[in-house]
Amino acid sequence: MMRFLIIFCAFGFLAVGQSQEPDALKADFSHQYYFWQEPGYYFIDTTLNSLDWYHAWNTTEFDDFGELVLMNMGGPRNSLTLPSLDPLNQYQSFGPFSDYFIDPSKLKYHQVRSPLTAARYINGYDRGQLFRIFHTQNITKDWNFTLSYRRLNSLSFYLNDQNKQSSFIFNTHYRNPKGSYQAYFYVASEKAELQENGGISSDSVFTQNLESARTLLIPNLDNDERILYNRDVFLDHQIDFWKLFKKKKVQAISDSLDTLQIAETPDPEKKRSLVLGHNARFNRRAQTYKGLNATYYENYFFDQDGNYSDSIRYASLYNELYLETNFGDTSRFKLKAGAFHQFIEFGNSYFNASSQHLGLHGDLRGNYKQYFDLKAEGQYILGGPFANDFDLKAQLKGKFYKSLAVFANYQIQNKHPELMRQVYISNNYLWNINPTAVLSNDLSFGIQWGQKNFLRFRTFSAADFVYFGADLKPAVADELIAYQSIDLSQNFRFLGWIFQDNEIRYQLPLSGDQFMPLPELVNRHSVYFRFPMFKGALKVLLGAEVNYFSAFSSPSYSAATGQMYLANEYEIGDFYQLDAFAQFKISKAVIFLKMQNLTQGLTPYNYWAAPHYPLNDRVFRFGINWRFFN
Repeated sequence: MMRFLIIFCAFGFLAVGQSQEPDALKADFSHQYYFWQEPGYYFIDTTLNSLDWYHAWNTTEFDDFGELVLMNMGGPRNSLTLPSLDPLNQYQSFGPFSDYFIDPSKLKYHQVRSPLTAARYINGYDRGQLFRIFHTQNITKDWNFTLSYRRLNSLSFYLNDQNKQSSFIFNTHYRNPKGSYQAYFYVASEKAELQENGGISSDSVFTQNLESARTLLIPNLDNDERILYNRDVFLDHQIDFWKLFKKKKVQAISDSLDTLQIAETPDPEKKRSLVLGHNARFNRRAQTYKGLNATYYENYFFDQDGNYSDSIRYASLYNELYLETNFGDTSRFKLKAGAFHQFIEFGNSYFNASSQHLGLHGDLRGNYKQYFDLKAEGQYILGGPFANDFDLKAQLKGKFYKSLAVFANYQIQNKHPELMRQVYISNNYLWNINPTAVLSNDLSFGIQWGQKNFLRFRTFSAADFVYFGADLKPAVADELIAYQSIDLSQNFRFLGWIFQDNEIRYQLPLSGDQFMPLPELVNRHSVYFRFPMFKGALKVLLGAEVNYFSAFSSPSYSAATGQMYLANEYEIGDFYQLDAFAQFKISKAVIFLKMQNLTQGLTPYNYWAAPHYPLNDRVFRFGINWRFFN
């Protein structure tokens, strides 16, 4: 059944500035990109004048503010900030590894007037590197494709801690010349291989700096590994019947001297549309864990003479059929309504579960007389094991004075937790907690000035939240989790070449913070200087950045489950980490240098990413980014 549906669907077939509204394929820039279901487009920045490029020099290639990577590139990430809610149709994630895998909402579709190839290299810690290359070009003015390949092989300073990742993504966007048919498509194949060392076995050796050679620190696990797989195929295609059957009207404006001049009659309804669309996504995920340890997991695993292995597989096939139309004149809105079906499989050699459900989806977005932008979306599941799960969200943004804007976002979601938090049976451990849906509310509002400066207030709550406890098994919180936060982002520029960027997040727990512990304060501050040399042939950027988060009882990472769990051991945080960096841009090449953790030895050795998982010591990093515009 699954294979038949897959075949059916298959044949059914860096700093950023936003442009004006419109047709993404009618580019105002020579090289730009846009996102599926999002209006407008973004041009590819070739100046690299801001710190967006610097914050993207990591394995995810996105800003990692508030994320701590445990020991090595590509390792699990401990999040210090309030989470965002998962999409309603996602019932299985990779937990602290999720950011390394494709996110359809962040996938870029390009539009270029000439082929573009870009390569990026970043060295690892002790040995290894991260390498990425992508190529995009237009086959015709209405048809673009992009190929992207990323490879990580990094060995850290600690024993049994080598991570490997590979990712191949192909995506394309096509629209016929008449504009009546268009399609978005991508296929991704991703894999991560990680050696799991369980952190260091004696924290005091690190905190007292008794052994500076990190390879001599004994890890908790010395022969364990995890492998994660992700296969993802997506297609969205639609036909606009208004454009398909519409004929151009003409009128004669001159008939002298036997010469007939013909012009197109202005059409006040040219922006109207009546679209029938279909999108489908097949996502298959799996992970395996193997190890050999006689004592470390004796309190959690069944007795197997020290040998243990676990695996899990997940597959989801999502299909949606929808109608879409535009309406309004001075106020333009797009209305979309449809129905979806999702089939899910989950299990391993010990158990297998499958389910399917039907649901409804509605979407409204547009602009009211240039005063404000509105986006509202709702999803509801009608039947099946996840019946009555729903997700409602609304976003409002409007400018009221020059570059000063106000915004408000609200989301309410009633959703069962991911399957790994519900049931699991293996040869090592088992649980079946049968939780109810988690009811979450997320409200934020604030003001924005300029492109990147904003003040935001946020309230977050979650009832019946499911977490992993100290026994490494999931449990339901018996108290409402509630937080309030204030976020401030303010960047300054002095004398045209001195810059100072700030990001501050204050998170106030109201209740239930023992089930979702977070630091109250997370800060990032940067100072940098930008200037040209050799008559502008060399562009230089020099600076330093400090990161800080307050002390809190952090979750730790369990290699056995691949999840963050409430360790309830000791607090981490309340330390500053200072990095210095430099960038040199010559023609289309950018050379990147960084000295990480300059404060090592000047402050106590208390810089933990999670209990038993220290952050890296002082280390020199370098990389290069090279673009080829053909």
